[in-house]
Amino acid sequence: MKNNITTLLQVDDMGVAKEIQALLEESDIYCLLVSDNPASSIINVYGGFNPAENVTIQVNESDFQAAADIIGNSFYKDLLST
Repeated sequence: MKNNITTLLQVDDMGVAKEIQALLEESDIYCLLVSDNPASSIINVYGGFNPAENVTIQVNESDFQAAADIIGNSFYKDLLST
């Protein structure tokens, strides 16, 4: 059985993305965080500033609705409409 990955939402802050990831993992929904600027973490650690970054949160298609419901009932519900 093939599991397809789909985009749940995009955020512009890795910290927020990790908080959403932790929220989903509490319900056994696992996701991928894909950054458009993978070097930003190193730049932040060694450079002391946080460069622009967009993070895509991806989930299995079979988990999409459950993940959207969890986020829709959380502090992050406004991110679903973007």
